[in-house]
Amino acid sequence: MAAAAAGTHDLEEVLEVAAEEARAALNAASLSVSRWEREGGVLRTIINVGALGPGEDRYPDEEIYLLGEDRAGDRLLRDGVAYFNAVDDTGIDPWNAARLRRLGKESEVGVPIMVEGEAWGEVYATTAPGQPRFRGEDVRFLEAVAGQLAVAIGRAELFSRVSRLAYEDSLTGLANRRAVEERLERAVSRAGEGEGTLAVLLCDVDELKAINDESGHDAGDRALRRVGDALVAAAAARPGSLVGRLAGDEFCVIMEGGSVDDARELASAALATLSGAGKSPLMISCGAAALGGGVAAPAELLRAADAALYRAKRNGGGQIFTAGSRAPEPAPKVERRAHRRSTRERLRDAVQDLTGRFETDLAAEGALERIEAVGTALAEAMNAAAWAVSFTPTGDDTIHTVSLADGRDHRLEGLRLKVDNDVYPIDDFPATARLMAAGAGTFVVRVEDEEADRAERDILAKEGRLAVLTAAAADHDGTWLLEIYADDQSVALEEGRLEAGLLVRAAVPPRPAGKGGAALLERRTRQLALISGLAARLATSGHPTEMIVAVAEELHTGLDAAATGVMRVRRGVRDEPEAVLDMAVGLGLFGTPAFLGFSQPADRGLIGRCMREGRPVLTFDVSSEPDYHSTEVTTVRSELDVPVRVGGRSWGAITVQDVHPGAFDDEDARLLASVADQLAAALRAAALYEQLERAYLGTAEALSAALEAKDSYTAEHSRSLVQRAEAVGRLLEMDETELRVVRYGAAFHDIGKLAVPEQILNKPGPLTTGERSVVQRHTVVGEQILSPVEFLSDVLPLVRSAHECFDGSGYPDGLAGEKIPLGARIVFACDTYDAMTTDRPYRNALPHEQAVEELRRVAGSQLDPRVVEALIAVLG
Repeated sequence: MAAAAAGTHDLEEVLEVAAEEARAALNAASLSVSRWEREGGVLRTIINVGALGPGEDRYPDEEIYLLGEDRAGDRLLRDGVAYFNAVDDTGIDPWNAARLRRLGKESEVGVPIMVEGEAWGEVYATTAPGQPRFRGEDVRFLEAVAGQLAVAIGRAELFSRVSRLAYEDSLTGLANRRAVEERLERAVSRAGEGEGTLAVLLCDVDELKAINDESGHDAGDRALRRVGDALVAAAAARPGSLVGRLAGDEFCVIMEGGSVDDARELASAALATLSGAGKSPLMISCGAAALGGGVAAPAELLRAADAALYRAKRNGGGQIFTAGSRAPEPAPKVERRAHRRSTRERLRDAVQDLTGRFETDLAAEGALERIEAVGTALAEAMNAAAWAVSFTPTGDDTIHTVSLADGRDHRLEGLRLKVDNDVYPIDDFPATARLMAAGAGTFVVRVEDEEADRAERDILAKEGRLAVLTAAAADHDGTWLLEIYADDQSVALEEGRLEAGLLVRAAVPPRPAGKGGAALLERRTRQLALISGLAARLATSGHPTEMIVAVAEELHTGLDAAATGVMRVRRGVRDEPEAVLDMAVGLGLFGTPAFLGFSQPADRGLIGRCMREGRPVLTFDVSSEPDYHSTEVTTVRSELDVPVRVGGRSWGAITVQDVHPGAFDDEDARLLASVADQLAAALRAAALYEQLERAYLGTAEALSAALEAKDSYTAEHSRSLVQRAEAVGRLLEMDETELRVVRYGAAFHDIGKLAVPEQILNKPGPLTTGERSVVQRHTVVGEQILSPVEFLSDVLPLVRSAHECFDGSGYPDGLAGEKIPLGARIVFACDTYDAMTTDRPYRNALPHEQAVEELRRVAGSQLDPRVVEALIAVLG
């Protein structure tokens, strides 16, 4: 969006891009941009994007809103106040509610577009039913969008008036930097094609700061115009030359067909004009360079001229140096020394300036912003090539580069990088490691110093730097490091070593009240007591209600919140999930004890958001959150909510609230999340215990019902069958859950026979067809007996299918092959072996060897061949 705003003067194109990109980033249903027509008192929509409602077009002809009706829009435009509404808000203006219903939308947000301090129009977005509603960060994002639009609108409306200034410096009337750079590109291209020579002259006004300080900025502006006029007059002798002002006190002359000698002559003529009679003399330092000798590109040409200019500056100013000059540096002019600032003076001024700023505009900033200011000031004072800020967290062994400014174009601005953009092991840099361990101090390393730290010298050589000044300072979070790099244009970094050490230490802000070492220790001690005390109470709580009370009470004490509550998700009267207040401490904030039992839709508000997204919601000030819904009895300003999930499902949430903004921080959020995990584990354990109790009861009832039937088959058979079936399952690589099912399946596979008449079970001769039918029903009866037992639900298929044959000839369902549960196939094979090797009423037991041979014979018909081989291996 910023690129579109910067790259075009077509307002419609910018609005198109802004609307589409903002809607997509917000995941909004629709987004509109409207303009305030003051004379008509209406808001006219220019563009609508997204899912449009009735009467909305992408580019509407006559979509207008009367501000007398739209009171929220009227306040937005007249007072610059953003608004947000949801269709079910109790305090929503009826007009806004009707608009939302007409458009088929659920919530809305509007922010003003402010151009030059006045409202220009509105950015308006909506969500559809079922979409997440807008949050505070969405409002702030739309405000940023409106800011970009304001830039584009301002540029578009002013373009016709300022187009002539695109290539013109407004103060001097000379070509500006853009015009100079474009002209230089073309000139280098022509010279490269053999069309002649090219020289560049850079000039810098000496003592401009002193002029501004002593006589005011108007005098400084007059001095700049005088320099520009002098250069133009001198360049008149060389037609085709271009004089421009690059920035500040720096001027440039492009001389096509010229040489460094020609540039020297032009500079001498300008100096003579500026030092002539009639006005107070002005001095300029000049550096000249020409194409050739390895200088072939515009940037290289400017760099060579800049190097020569700096040599002129270092030699006292009022001089002309050319690129490649090896002239000895003359002694400074005595009469000018008193008027030029030395490095020591510049460092002194930097210290004074920063000391004041630490108490004013930087007072509320963090350590990084304050140390960046130190890097900027010291780099300017010593003409350093670059600076960088790094950080090592307490207890860590790595250095993280978090901010840097590389090159003179950026060293005074600072190019903020993502945290952890560059990470280095501390142990690789011994000198830095000693500094970080001490938490304070400085050192200077030069690339040619063979006694210095080799690692520091190597990185200097790699980066093309000559020296580095390093200063460290520590706070309770870790240690900060400022590194200032020098090249051949920088002053000796040793001159600023004392100032760097003191300023970096001063830049680390004092700890806020309540955040010092003693307060932090007290806070962590209280939190540790909370966790341990809560664990003890949860361990002795047998009922969920007791657990909820323990959490609310311990948290309320440990966090010192105004109110603490536990919300639980339950089904409402319409079978829709509701969040119900189960327990609260600090009821004065919630109203009265009758407030217990308060409920709201489970997806509503900040609590609903934390449960919906499954993560903590930390709110500095609830008044900036569209999701927050106040009641007549709440006076909340800050809120922290964390979800409680039990068994992978949303159980509810814990909320802590306070009457002051910013009462909670990220550390509190982590603590509350830990408490939520403790509560979830305790609730899960209680649920499992309750389930196990029901299972034991169901098993006892099943066995009691079976006591009326008897079977001569011994209990020894049951125990050996369970052990053998488990061994076969392990050999077939079943997991622990599957083995559990096999164990219970083996134990209960014939429980249905307990309902078969005893005379049939123990009959010594062959069974009749009717008797066989009664026996074969025992698998279905066994399934029915066990079905009330909740924890045996996975075992029922094994009990039902424990007599299914691999070829499909078994009972009760005639299943075959892999359709028979593997556990049932294992139980059937083991039961077959036991039946053959155990004395029965109608035959004697078979020897082991004969039984094994019989197993092999029926493998593939009655039994699964793979299971048979595993069983034989177990038997062996």
